[in-house]
Amino acid sequence: MPHPFLPAPTASDAHHYTTSRILLHWLSAVVILWATISGFGVALLDANHPFRQWVESFNPQLTSLFIPFFAWRTWLALRARPHRPRQPQEWLASAAHTLIYAAVSGVLITGVLMMSHPVTLLTLIPLPQLIQSKTALLRLHDLHHVLCAVLAGLVALHLSAVVMHQVRGKSVLGRMRPER
Repeated sequence: MPHPFLPAPTASDAHHYTTSRILLHWLSAVVILWATISGFGVALLDANHPFRQWVESFNPQLTSLFIPFFAWRTWLALRARPHRPRQPQEWLASAAHTLIYAAVSGVLITGVLMMSHPVTLLTLIPLPQLIQSKTALLRLHDLHHVLCAVLAGLVALHLSAVVMHQVRGKSVLGRMRPER
């Protein structure tokens, strides 16, 4: 059944996604957007503000739970039949997606490594502090924030491209919904 607001994919939309890849895409979108907006947003609040403290406790747990799903998504993307870009625009889109995967990987890795204290995941699973050196933690903290800013820029670019394609009548969102 066609969606009333999304044009149906056309025959030229040759690259199809499995249901698993689509669901993992939307899970990634929700987690990345939440972590980005809340992470940068609470930086505007006082360090002792209750909402900031909650976000700074919740986000490491959320993103730690997200890691295996992102690894699964990455594995499925690598395993998919390779699409060789033919047009410069396709090459650019492929490069942008690769950069997004790299930036997310960097954000997740630095996020785990920069924990300045142990975190208990869902009050059940202890996640230890892996690095003790204050200098190394500060460097990781800075690198993490740079990677978060890079990821935010790539996400903005990605969303802009989606809007541009939708306006031009090429339903990239149509490919990102499971078949009924």
